[in-house]
Amino acid sequence: MGCLCCGAGTEVGELCRPCAQEVAPCEGLIPDHIRSTVDTTEAAGWVVDGYGAAHAIITKTGIGRKQEGELVILASSVSREHAEIRKTDAGWFIRDLGSRNGTFVDGTRAQGRVTMQQRSLIKIGDVALWFLAEVIHEPVAPPSMATASAGGGLVRFNISPGSIELCLVGTTDLGAGGALLSRAAGSESWNERGLAPLEYQLMRALCVRAAEEANAPSAVRGCVPTKQLARDLPFQSKYANEENVRQVVRRLRAVLGEVGVDSVLAVAPGRGYYLSCSVSVVASERR
Repeated sequence: MGCLCCGAGTEVGELCRPCAQEVAPCEGLIPDHIRSTVDTTEAAGWVVDGYGAAHAIITKTGIGRKQEGELVILASSVSREHAEIRKTDAGWFIRDLGSRNGTFVDGTRAQGRVTMQQRSLIKIGDVALWFLAEVIHEPVAPPSMATASAGGGLVRFNISPGSIELCLVGTTDLGAGGALLSRAAGSESWNERGLAPLEYQLMRALCVRAAEEANAPSAVRGCVPTKQLARDLPFQSKYANEENVRQVVRRLRAVLGEVGVDSVLAVAPGRGYYLSCSVSVVASERR
């Protein structure tokens, strides 16, 4: 399989090196900062980042830092609701939504609705992407967003924040995702939400520390330092920092918010993060 843009041999993910250099990642950007919430089976088009990862888009795709958008880009130059891509009978268009740092198509700042052609180079703030209405072959889903099934996990924690019961299930593989199960207290049926590797590993690290310090006298039990999380979480960059950790925390809180327990993930200013409820180990880790 060749480069999604030009068909040449791939060297950087789904791209050849020259095509990857055209959309080289901006400072501070790591692969986990860009993700699509669109199921690849529903893709009407694609954007490809400088790491060679292809992200599915649909006929109306919101772009920005907002977790509920179709294309989430966690970069400081990107506004919460930055831009919108649409497909009509006349073709593909992109429109800036009043962002602070602008939207660009082939080097020109977008004013109003701007047409995009096959292989248009778009920039969302400082983040460059290839736009592809058609691809040479079906792209491979970005590995950083892969999730694991709840079945057959090696690790299981019960989390009790009150009227909602939570259960974290997964493996001890540092690069794997897992699942967060939730149910109303007393109910027998669980709802399952997949967790990407970074969110799962953050939750697992907090559960491990909370279980270890369950009997500690401190009001802030189980606190994991932010610097330790930046070092230990499976970021795809060795230069991950505390801001990268905060972005993962925001994503995990969004998942917890869907259940109604986002406050369970608490922060100790200047120290780190902890779970503000009891945690028990149901299945021990096997190494």
